[in-house]
Amino acid sequence: MREATALEIAVGLLHLPSRVRALRASDLPSDLDTLLRIVAGDDRALADALRSGDVAEQTVLSAASFYIEQVLLHPDADSYRALGVNPDATTDQLRRHMALLLRWLHPDREANVARVVFVGRVTEAWNNLKTVERRAIYDAARGRSTAAGSSGLPARSEAANALRSNAQGANSRLRRFEKRPPLRRSPSRSVWHFLRHLMGQDR
Repeated sequence: MREATALEIAVGLLHLPSRVRALRASDLPSDLDTLLRIVAGDDRALADALRSGDVAEQTVLSAASFYIEQVLLHPDADSYRALGVNPDATTDQLRRHMALLLRWLHPDREANVARVVFVGRVTEAWNNLKTVERRAIYDAARGRSTAAGSSGLPARSEAANALRSNAQGANSRLRRFEKRPPLRRSPSRSVWHFLRHLMGQDR
């Protein structure tokens, strides 16, 4: 039996939102990056999706966005799920998915300003996993949650506690950023500039 594609699953969720709890607990589809490319504005990915089935363009866009919001970026998702990867993902996969998600959320192209709240979720996940050291700390916290009999997804607060030193480093970079001369750009662009600066730090 053919495995359902990520787009088919997303369209199904859009039409039957009650499936969200089951999808949050299930494995991610192997072609999930298709949805990320669609929301990030990849015209080829969108064209391929439209050719693959009898689905309107607006339905494809809405379904991809809704799936990412509800299945990847829900409050209890761990950092791997938030970036749309499995725990064995490579750093290159993590970086690619992070970039696609942030392209989707960029204020220059995202009309739905309510989605700005997801920027912090994506950058938090990336900062938890972007280096070998941080990933080891995060995985240890994740393993303790699993051993304690939880759902297998570490609470974000526990992961945050385990990575407190990372947060302190981010605060230090924020203080240095605030000391710079004012930027001649809109507030949203200033925030975006800081986020790009923060993500560019490896340590």
